[in-house]
Formats: sequence, C-alpha cells, structure tokens
Amino acid sequence: MKMANPDQMKRIDQLAISKYKIPGVILMETAAQRVAEKAREMLGESLFDKKTVIIAGKGNNGGDAFAAARHLHQWGCPVTMVSLAPFEQIKGEPEIYVGILEQLGVDINCLYREEDLPVIEKLVKEADLVIDGIFGTGIYGDITGFIANVITAVNNSTAKVLSIDIPSGINGSTGQVCSAAVKADETVTFALPKPGLFQYPGAKYAGNISIADIGIPPDAVNEVNPNGRLIDSRAVADFLPERPADGHKGTFGKLMIISGSAGMSGSGTLAARAAFKTGSGLVYLAVPKSLAFIYNVAVPEAITLQMQDDDGIITSDNLEALKYISNTMDVAVIGPGLSTKPQVSNWVGNFVAECRKPIVIDADALNIIAKQPHILLERKAPTVITPHPGEFSRLTGLPVEDIQKNRIDEALGFSSKYNVTVVLKGAGTVIANPNGEYFVNPTGHPGMAVAGSGDVLAGIIGSLIGQGVNHEKACAAGVFIHGRCGEILAGLNSGQSGFLAGELCGLIPEAAAEIVKNAQASTGDGRWIAFE
Repeated sequence: MKMANPDQMKRIDQLAISKYKIPGVILMETAAQRVAEKAREMLGESLFDKKTVIIAGKGNNGGDAFAAARHLHQWGCPVTMVSLAPFEQIKGEPEIYVGILEQLGVDINCLYREEDLPVIEKLVKEADLVIDGIFGTGIYGDITGFIANVITAVNNSTAKVLSIDIPSGINGSTGQVCSAAVKADETVTFALPKPGLFQYPGAKYAGNISIADIGIPPDAVNEVNPNGRLIDSRAVADFLPERPADGHKGTFGKLMIISGSAGMSGSGTLAARAAFKTGSGLVYLAVPKSLAFIYNVAVPEAITLQMQDDDGIITSDNLEALKYISNTMDVAVIGPGLSTKPQVSNWVGNFVAECRKPIVIDADALNIIAKQPHILLERKAPTVITPHPGEFSRLTGLPVEDIQKNRIDEALGFSSKYNVTVVLKGAGTVIANPNGEYFVNPTGHPGMAVAGSGDVLAGIIGSLIGQGVNHEKACAAGVFIHGRCGEILAGLNSGQSGFLAGELCGLIPEAAAEIVKNAQASTGDGRWIAFE
C-alpha cells in the first residue's frame, strides 16, 4: 500500500482539485463523513445519550471537524463545537461549514484565549468523546502556550479521543512529537497512510488507525508517485515464492549461514531453523570446527561446514574456502554469533567485498563492517544489512537519538550512499532501498525485544532471497512475517513478555499461511481502505 508524507499528500490533494476538478469541499465532505462514521462507532448504540466535543483549528483539519459536526448533529448526537480561532480567521472550505453549523443551530464556542482554557477543560472533562481537529499532518516545530494547554486538557480527560488524519502535534513524516501531542484512541487518516502514524512515538499516540477512501483519484496518486509503502498482507502474499508440486530441495534455495563462536552457537541455530521454517530446501552452517557437534544436534536438518578455528573463532585460513562455497549458494547470511575478535575481523571485510552472491549482513558482521563501510561499495551482488539502532549508529557515526528521530531519512541516506538495502529494525521497522523507495512495517510486539529475535529475522530474509524472491521484497515480506509471528505469540501468551526467539521460528508457517488467507479476504468496502 502506498504511503505519502505530508508534502506528497498535499501535492496529491492539489492535483485532485486542480487537474481532476474535484472541489475541495467535496473531499472535505467525504472525509468528514468517514470521521463521523468512526465517531458513531466509538459512541456505540447509546449515541443520543453521549456528549461529543469537537475541537477545530482554523485550517483544513478544522474544516473536517466542522463538517463532521454537521453529520453527527443530523444523526441526533449532542455535539458541542469548539473553535480555537475567531470566525473571521476561518477561510475557504472550513468557512462554508461554519456557516452551515450556524444555520443548523449547532453550539459553536469560539475559545482561543488563555482565559478560555477553563471552559475547554470543563467541556472535555464532561465529554464521552473528543474529536481532535486542531492540526493536520503539515505541522512542524514546537507547540507551546494556549494550544499546548488545550492538548493537555484533552489528554487528561477520561473521554475517548478520535483524531482527524493524524493526532495533533505528531510530525506526519517522522512520528516525532512537536513538544505536545494528542493521545488518540482512534485515528482516521485520509486516502493514504502517513509515515508518522507508523513510526514511534507517533504510532503510540495514534491508537487504532483506519484509512478512509475519500475519493482521491488513483491517477493523482500515481502522478505524484510517493516513494513509501506500508507493508500489508496483500503485498506480502504477492512477494512469497510459489511452491511447485514437482519441486525438490534444490528448487527451494541453497542458503549458507556463516556463524558461530564460543558461547554464541544459539544465533546460527536460530537463523538456520528460521530459514527451514520459511521454506529453504538446503541450509548450510559454516561454523567453527570445534563447535560443529552443537549445530549437528541443534539443527540436524542443516549441513555443517566445519571451519578451522582458534578457540572457537573462525580464522582467516578459511577465507578462500568460504568465498568458493558461497559462490555455489543462492545466498549467504553472515554475522549471527560470529564474534568481532581480530581473528574474525581480519577476513570478514574481504569476504563481503568478494562474495558474488546476494548477502545478508547481520549482527557481528555489521559491527566489523562499521569500521570500513566503504567495503560495501565493492559489492557486485545485492546486499542487505539488518542493523538495530545501536548497530546503525556505529555504521553511520550518528547518535541513536538522532537516528530514532528520523529513521526513514537516515536509512534512505545510508542506502543510497552505499548501494545497500537497509533493514533498520525496531518498532516500525524501515526497509530503505538505493532507488529511494522505502517500506514501513506495521507488525510486531514489544515481547519480541529478546535475544535471538534478530537472528530469526536474518534467517527468514535469507531464506526468501534463496528461494528466488527479489531481495527488496524479501526484506519487506520477512519483517512482516517476523512481526506477525510476534503478534501470534502475544495472543497465545495474553500479550505478556517472556517470549523466546525459538518460539518465533515455530510460528513462521502459520503466520505465512494466515497472511495469504488475509490477503485473499482483504479488499476494503469502498469507504475504508483495508490493510493487514
């Protein structure tokens, strides 16, 4: 599903109005109806006994709020309208709806001064539902003073909160809080998902997200061609490889995992299990000779390649053999549990530069490459790196805090500079590609923040690439499946912590089957755009 940042969405809206001749008031009316429908759903059957307070700013987001008030009023819902600007400052389409509400006798309160704050606090305290139409997706900078106090009042109320397009105060591109932001239970966003709704902390503030079809022509979207995608079941189902009935183990990919050091044999084990569970036909584990017996027992299905080692560490004596063997494979994964000791650091860069097959670089291999990232530019075959924010900090030299404030742009910048696909892990994992396109993943659960989870992901991605899936699509499908495994596990454990990475492996087939099933059933209903 395409995803648009605020600037792209603004251009799409402008095209819909100027080129495709859809009046802005029509788009606003449709958007408002979707908001009103969601409000009615939140209010429940006792719609007529509930108090709804709608807070509107002076821009188009406020116009959506004024327009939604008309629908709720006509359905018999008691509505109190709060305008945070005097009427003379409200222009364009929003002004039209102010006039309609006045004629209908809707209670409109212009409350825009500091001395009006106690009135607003009383209204939201007594409300059953607050609809937030203060700011839209285009807000930048800090929110202070009176408006910040209004947002605080909304957040301190016990009412349910519905935000229009995005919670006011959330940056639509990055998900960062503009010093103050509304905490919504539900958000109705229009036409396309916005990146800030699926990056943290924005995703936490947004609550449940619904994407409303408001009649934007697909041609307008295609003309702007936004570079972001929100991964969903339909896309992943299309990405997954076919399983021909007459296939054999060689049909489904040969994957080599270069892994292992004393005390870290679990990492390669998890990656190999994940690869098998994702559908790999053949998995080879290149591991220290002295530890090979552990892998033989832990993953008997895998073929162990016993590497010469020094006290459980793979040495540079194996470099030529590793390069030769890798070129007989469909894909290589390097890094899980590998160690960053000098015996390993001496050869990893050379292997990465000279391996002629697709490669997934994870964990310790990333930390080694971080000291010499120029090696990535020597790669001739597709390259995937899978850093968590700490590893990405070492790769880029940027503080983790700065990375987390703008995950998409930072991942895209590194991807473009070094011609690699970046899987920047974490809540709302970002997959950035050198062509400037990116994916954002909506699946996952906090319980997945556990040792070995990243090894499982590396195995899933490597498996999909080995089965012939384009590496960019393999990353998108891999993170979605991985996250969905966590969600299923959370359901089995009542959402509690205490996950084991090995449990994620066992759920991969179930998650993949569920994704295909959901994709077949997920079509939307003409009002709401379905995503899984």
